[in-house]
Amino acid sequence: MKMSLKKYKIFGLLALSFFLVAEDSSDTESFFNRPQPVYQDADPLLGWIDSRKLTSLNGVWSYIVDPMNNGLPETSFFGGFPQNKTQITGMELIEYNFESASKLNIPGAWNAQDERLFFYQGPVWLYKKINLSPSVDNLTHIYFEGSNFRTKVFINGQVVGEFKGGYVPFNFEITEYIKEGENIILVQTDNSLDSTTVPTNKTDWWPWGGLIGDVYLVETPKAFIQNAYLQLKQNKKNEITFKLKLVNSKRNTKVSIEIPELNFKRSFYADQQGMVKKTIKLDPQLWSPSNPKLYEVNISTSNDFISDRIGFRHIYTEGKKIFLNGNPIKFKGISMHAEPIGEAGPAFSKKHFQDLLRTSKDLNVNFVRAAHYPYSRHLAKVADEMGLLLWEEVPVYWNIDWSNPETLNIANNQISRLIERDWNRSSVGVWSIANETPFSDERMEFLKNLLETIELKDQSRLTTAALLSGNEEQFKLLVLVLAIQGINSEWVSSKEKFIFKSILSQANVTAEAKLNFSISIDDPLGELVDIISYNEYFGWYYTTFLAEQIQIKEGTLRRLMFEIIEDIQITSPYNKPIHLSEFGAGAKFGIKDSNKIWSEQYQVKVYNHQLRMILNNPQIQGITPWILKDFRAMLRPLPGIQDFYNRKGLIDENGNRKEAFKILQKFYEENWD
Repeated sequence: MKMSLKKYKIFGLLALSFFLVAEDSSDTESFFNRPQPVYQDADPLLGWIDSRKLTSLNGVWSYIVDPMNNGLPETSFFGGFPQNKTQITGMELIEYNFESASKLNIPGAWNAQDERLFFYQGPVWLYKKINLSPSVDNLTHIYFEGSNFRTKVFINGQVVGEFKGGYVPFNFEITEYIKEGENIILVQTDNSLDSTTVPTNKTDWWPWGGLIGDVYLVETPKAFIQNAYLQLKQNKKNEITFKLKLVNSKRNTKVSIEIPELNFKRSFYADQQGMVKKTIKLDPQLWSPSNPKLYEVNISTSNDFISDRIGFRHIYTEGKKIFLNGNPIKFKGISMHAEPIGEAGPAFSKKHFQDLLRTSKDLNVNFVRAAHYPYSRHLAKVADEMGLLLWEEVPVYWNIDWSNPETLNIANNQISRLIERDWNRSSVGVWSIANETPFSDERMEFLKNLLETIELKDQSRLTTAALLSGNEEQFKLLVLVLAIQGINSEWVSSKEKFIFKSILSQANVTAEAKLNFSISIDDPLGELVDIISYNEYFGWYYTTFLAEQIQIKEGTLRRLMFEIIEDIQITSPYNKPIHLSEFGAGAKFGIKDSNKIWSEQYQVKVYNHQLRMILNNPQIQGITPWILKDFRAMLRPLPGIQDFYNRKGLIDENGNRKEAFKILQKFYEENWD
């Protein structure tokens, strides 16, 4: 009895001591409600990354799926995955093991490499072990080209920081976290989306998860060049704006810039904030699609050096025209998603973009819309070399949480980092801030804020957004025009003519009336952007909506639409160029049936009519049909046809060219200059 009592006393003391330790270690927080670790925001972006001293972290990484989000230090009972506990005696209870976990390749999306994760959205942990010999005289940074969509970084068990928002590059200075010898890099990526994220959980492309771009360790001096901007001033042929930011520099640090081919070398002195901002007089050969001229540019301080190949051009609008280097230009374009030809997952390599852009050039294009999010830096670099103008975009898409400050912060961070990475790419001619966003006062304030960010960082490009348009009155007019056409078409059934007559009667319009349908792109955002861009799908979506409303067979409406489409006028109250940023139709490669949608012949019919309509609209100065290649999309489940692909591509996912490819190719060659 005495021994039993003693045991109870010992147990009670142990329990009390555990309670006291827990109380003491967290002050007011209990063991089960521990304080959150502090996740620092990413550092300002490191520019000119390809001229830095890099250690690639690409290659094989281990991964563990964490659907309950139990691996974080703040959610785990046992310290979380960053502790990377291992067996010593064999008696330790550890419910994870990165060394024996499944493997994947980085860059690359985990839901493209493990079919079990194809539809998965949530946290996945990525693990890399690397031996290092860090220099005591330099700084080490970890640089991520892109990670979707929330990222937390840990090194050797320590919290480094987090980044919210996908696709764009970010970096952390990690000198204090790394050591001589073996180092463990652990990254939690989470590709889940909701109404507050950018993009939202309602998108028409695949939420590829994980590290979708290159990962590097970057070594810099302790005082280093963070970034530098070098572009022609708007409407100037020989005046270049030079901007540079130094980190940890002394006042009056000397900065030298050299362009050997132009026999140019100048030095400037940074101010107290480490900034240089100067106008440089130069007379370079101007970059253009027909002459993609690039110059080697070297920038140095006493202890740092960066280099890049940069082209110089100026692009602007006057009235309803677009000008490149003082000459009018029409955008002969195609839209694209960042998915490689013949491979699953996101495009991330130079070869991926070479293949995509070469295929685009086969269409005789001079312009590519990179929708609806930032791509790898390799896109713009390849476009620079190949002579293709680019439209680059952030994923402000459909209806997001316009009133949420964090959502705005994520979007601003995306456009800022996209600009800061690509602001020296001559190929980038247009920044786009949104796609198909509905009108509201909150939306206008949100998008105005993004435009202000662009204005602050780069004034050498045009701005746009792919707009919706057409109000209720305009679509009522479309119904009336279709009704008149239907009544006067011999092939329309008597039953459907009766419905059309009833519609006209209700509107007090006769079948002999001469009505012309037009779309006025009157979005108030048009006052603020340089180009009025508009997505329209005559011959594809609109007839589906109308068929449900007026009880006319969809096939009838499609045929009638083709009879009127070439006379449709697309206008704008703004004296600015109009760009058709999307049009097209779905088709699965190999389906040959002119009487059915999803066939290559139906896609050809839509293109033929659309292109003739465009020729009848002189205000239209650019087009980027939707889309170069079939791409993955969760909204597109139709078995045997879509199979979770958006099928509006001119080629399929394997690169097979549909018949409409030749139609657009010929149009650009013969009709669109």
